[in-house]
Amino acid sequence: MITRRTFLQFAGMLGAADLMAQTRQGLRQDAAPLAADSIEERPRKTPVVQDVDVCIVGGGCTGVFAAVRAAQMGASVVLIEKQNAFGGVAGSGLVNVWHKLESNQEKKPIIAGLTLLVLERLMKIDAARVHGKQGFILNTDELKIELDRLIVENRITPFLHTYYTGAHLDGRRVSAVFIENKNGRQAIRAKVYVDASGDGDLARDAGLPYTIRDGLQPPTTCAEIAGLPARIHELIRDHREEYGLALDHGWGAPVPGSPGVEMCAYTHAFNTIACDADQLTAAEIEGRRQIRAYMDLARKYGGADNKPCLVDIASTIGVRETRSFAANYTLTETDVVRCRRFPDAIANGTYHIDVHDPETGEFKFKEPEGDYYQIPLSTLVSDRADNLIMAGRMISADRSAFGGIRVMVNLNQVGEAAGVTASLAAANGIPVSQVDAATVRRHLADLGAIML
Repeated sequence: MITRRTFLQFAGMLGAADLMAQTRQGLRQDAAPLAADSIEERPRKTPVVQDVDVCIVGGGCTGVFAAVRAAQMGASVVLIEKQNAFGGVAGSGLVNVWHKLESNQEKKPIIAGLTLLVLERLMKIDAARVHGKQGFILNTDELKIELDRLIVENRITPFLHTYYTGAHLDGRRVSAVFIENKNGRQAIRAKVYVDASGDGDLARDAGLPYTIRDGLQPPTTCAEIAGLPARIHELIRDHREEYGLALDHGWGAPVPGSPGVEMCAYTHAFNTIACDADQLTAAEIEGRRQIRAYMDLARKYGGADNKPCLVDIASTIGVRETRSFAANYTLTETDVVRCRRFPDAIANGTYHIDVHDPETGEFKFKEPEGDYYQIPLSTLVSDRADNLIMAGRMISADRSAFGGIRVMVNLNQVGEAAGVTASLAAANGIPVSQVDAATVRRHLADLGAIML
């Protein structure tokens, strides 16, 4: 049998494999050192291909919703996405659960806006449905098409298959961003930028302070599989060592419109800093190996009627946590658990604190004590950056608070708020941290979001 270690040795990735294998001997999460050798490139002029009001880096749902709201406020908008489609961890990562839109105790609506709009559109074509008491399940390929539709409807300029590669700075302002795609190296100028990259690549280059916590929540490669036995989790537990699988915990959900197909998020790529290129590469390979491993395990031990078929596999691993940035306010566990109210609240949520153990993948839950919690605008902006807004999982929150707010229905709302804030800052020529939160909230409400 080819084990993970044997394969990665063959592929020349033993160092990366060693990083991920150390779930018992202690985590070693150090970024790779820079090579001593280097090549000096010739100076060159980079063509500016767009000059707009708002530029958004990252086309997950957070970035798309930011782009839509900025455009609806009258801004000219560019949206940059490295994948071939919009949707991020949902679209490319296959994660197909959006959590509930009502509060815990009073059962009143607390989330609407673009999240509700997209759900309603998907439900009309049987591509989304209610899933138990906790939310909705989606056909994420249909979601990609719906996000395309939003981009076209709102006359947003999209750049797919395009990598953000760097920033041009002027003091505390980002004056341009550099991109690379099939047309070569280009630049985009904007009045305001939104970093919805997940890892905070633009915020890092703009000099905003961040940390990479010890014991990051490990990422998961998802797959859509038909024909797995009902007792697959039991089989993995009993036979995992034979197939080189670590002690782990996972979950899954049905795929609407695909009878018998399950979205499987069964394993983790442990001890991975997914904003390090070498570790990310190793994690992608390891995640796919794990999927093959538990399918082979099912083929051997699942019984005569067991016929697993790999229907789809994520084109990108589902990253839960990398860099955590400092903003004007850092959301805390106490804020989430006690459901603190904020005058500058721009998002509401109920999803419990959910931290995946970095060694075992076990889910560590802590429930909110009130009806719902809130995310304030001040977690998205910093006085250190005049024209940069953070949106997505890199906003300012402590470890526990992050465990609750990181899910998509929460970050969808963060994206909408980032788009409105960016458009107001661009229109009025003011730093993003000086945009009036009450004005942001009023515009969000006018656009269909729920402001409480």
